[in-house]
Amino acid sequence: MKKISVIIPVYNVEKYLYRCVDSVLGQTYYNIEVILIDDGSTDSSPEICDEYQKRDKRVKVIHKKNSGAASSRNIGLSSAKGDYIAFIDSDDYIELDMYENMMKINEEYNCDIVLCDCYKENKTKREIFTHNIREGYYNKEMLYKEYFPTLLMTNSVNYPPTISNCVCLFNKILLDSHQIFYKDGLRFSEDLLFGAQAMYYANSFFYMKNNYYYHYMYNPTSVTNVFYKNKWMIMKQLHIEIEKFFLFLKDYNFQRQVDLVLLFIVYHCIDNIKTSALDKKIKEKEIKNILENIDVCNMFSRIKINSLNISWKLKIITFIYKYRIKALFYL
Repeated sequence: MKKISVIIPVYNVEKYLYRCVDSVLGQTYYNIEVILIDDGSTDSSPEICDEYQKRDKRVKVIHKKNSGAASSRNIGLSSAKGDYIAFIDSDDYIELDMYENMMKINEEYNCDIVLCDCYKENKTKREIFTHNIREGYYNKEMLYKEYFPTLLMTNSVNYPPTISNCVCLFNKILLDSHQIFYKDGLRFSEDLLFGAQAMYYANSFFYMKNNYYYHYMYNPTSVTNVFYKNKWMIMKQLHIEIEKFFLFLKDYNFQRQVDLVLLFIVYHCIDNIKTSALDKKIKEKEIKNILENIDVCNMFSRIKINSLNISWKLKIITFIYKYRIKALFYL
């Protein structure tokens, strides 16, 4: 029976950690190792991790100084002994038959990547979340034809399916042979680059559409949802890394999708600034800095707004950003 290495970065999640780890150790697929990487937690999370290691021989704990989820996941990847790799965020949890059902697909199709769907939920509601691609098996030719057009970003300027690395099961040989790791220093959307690189190199893929095994818990105070002073620069670095890898590939032209990644970042960062508590003049300066960036200007010169599958309201906003019409921007 093949082994799954489940990598869980842990940082100050004492309220949720038991639920997360219990959902993994309770899997009907028993042959797993659980790697808990304590990222310098200051609450009781380190002690909870150690408690699990004493209780179950399948658990391995690594304590380190705080350096972010990307660094933690990389340490987990370097330590993993399994045939397949899975990730879980420590405030989320999974259905008890998730890995058994995903491994059944692997036994039948021997895939590099298997993807399932998830629930997105908070304290008051739960929503199902699925992707606008067909279910089933994809070989390399099918990936080129059907998946690569949305490998980095969809035409509706939304993330692709593999942005959620936690709903994926990755063949470790795929990751090792192409040296796919997370980019240290990225604090926002680091999953995007990792998932896109993995899918680019994958020779086979299976999408378990409408199989909701992962519970993603929405956190309004997460790094993605709150204002950070250097958020634009950090997310711009993500675009630079994506550009470095995907822009000059010979077998597929990703220019438009690389542009859409930057457009998504512009939307996100400006929205983040607008809803922040910053002074109005500081907001103006921050937004001006984004819209006058040379890469942003070049991106807008290539993007045809009417070709985007976005709402008319967002098209108007995009037009205002593109031509930097200050009066309309505030209106």
